Amino acid sequence: MSTAATQPGSAGATHLAEIESIAAGGAGVARLDGRVVFIPRTVPGDSIQFRVSGDKGKFLVGELAEIASAGETRREPPCAHWAACGGCPLQQMTPESQNEAKSRIFLDTLARIGKIDLPAPPGMLTPPGPEFGYRMRARFQIKGGEIGFYAPGTRNLVPIESCLLVEEPVAEAATEISRLLRAEPASHGAEAVEITSLGEDTGEGAGLFLSPPGWRDRGKGALSRRTRRAWEAFGRANGWPLVAAGERSPEEPPAWTSRYELEDPDGEYASLSLEVSPESFIQPNRPMNRLLVKAVLDMAALPEGGNVVDLFCGAGNFALPLAGRSGRIGRVAGVEANPYAVRDAEANSRAAGLDNIHFIRCEAERVRSADILGALGGKAPDLALLAPPRRGALETIPLVMALGPGRIVYVSCNPATFARDAREIARGGYRLESALIAPMFPNSAHLESVTLWTREDSPAPD
Repeated sequence: MSTAATQPGSAGATHLAEIESIAAGGAGVARLDGRVVFIPRTVPGDSIQFRVSGDKGKFLVGELAEIASAGETRREPPCAHWAACGGCPLQQMTPESQNEAKSRIFLDTLARIGKIDLPAPPGMLTPPGPEFGYRMRARFQIKGGEIGFYAPGTRNLVPIESCLLVEEPVAEAATEISRLLRAEPASHGAEAVEITSLGEDTGEGAGLFLSPPGWRDRGKGALSRRTRRAWEAFGRANGWPLVAAGERSPEEPPAWTSRYELEDPDGEYASLSLEVSPESFIQPNRPMNRLLVKAVLDMAALPEGGNVVDLFCGAGNFALPLAGRSGRIGRVAGVEANPYAVRDAEANSRAAGLDNIHFIRCEAERVRSADILGALGGKAPDLALLAPPRRGALETIPLVMALGPGRIVYVSCNPATFARDAREIARGGYRLESALIAPMFPNSAHLESVTLWTREDSPAPD
């Protein structure tokens, strides 16, 4: 219902609405004259006044003007930068209601795009990790001599010296970098810096990964000598190793690595210590990643001597625990396109003393089934593990269907591409048995899930 007798797009008109739910990007969902309106910074149950800020044809975008009555799950956002930054669009909601919203988004997306109804609601990985101070890696933008994050959908920098989500070494480094940028103009020649905690102990410090100008858009570029010298002096003074994107080949040893531990309290695999270079992907939430790895192992339920193909294996986050599972594994083939991650995975497997794992440097969409079968000793995999980036794994599904594993475990970071892929997996003769939501990034709209699939001709799991 509208409070003004105007068309939805009329400039300055305010409208009254009640927020029904939360959409995938974190905005609240309301309706105006039968049309869906997405309104950021709201929570279900809010009665609000808003203005229409955009007409996208199929839906409207709204701007919050006033909260007339707050929903039960609303809270005061702890971060002073919350409204401008946009990195935590759910911070105005309690942690419990954030998880409930993400579960509904997962179910709705799976039904709408995948045309699949779960046999039971998705579970939640528990116990939940910390709400703040959980990110071991974060990328900060640099612009105009300031450090921060881009406002949503723009390249307008919101200056932020630190962030409530990051671990202590990352926060400390960000604060010092802000001081560097104010004091040394030569340091402005980097367009971004990714800061990573170097170990489990906060005293181990941080590593810096610099992006030269143009790296984001063109994937190439170099720091000027003047900029490089300024950052090198800064790194030495603080004991923080640094490297810039494009400065080393995959065959060269990394300038620094970040270490994290994978410990299984049930003792089903030996504790592992993984080293990840700055050019490789890393799951930034340590405690939640440990729970996620455990969930994958439980869903795998491998037979004695079972084989696994891990597509998009990265530095071995899942592949190594699977290979190290005592008495429960035959061979593991890991497929990864990033050459730096493959080098990390191979080094991690050697350090762990694992000789039943082989890594194939290739895009998962292009790898040959013959190469996978060769790595598995000529046997088909019992399990296919899919853990793709946000674009999903659609182009790999014909390969997975041809390999015919008894089980598929899919770790997703994008509910829309997962739902699309799920439809194809179901068409290939697999049924969705169970799903879990992993609250990997509290306060953000990011939704991580892990699902188990079995072949229709296989008995249902216990």
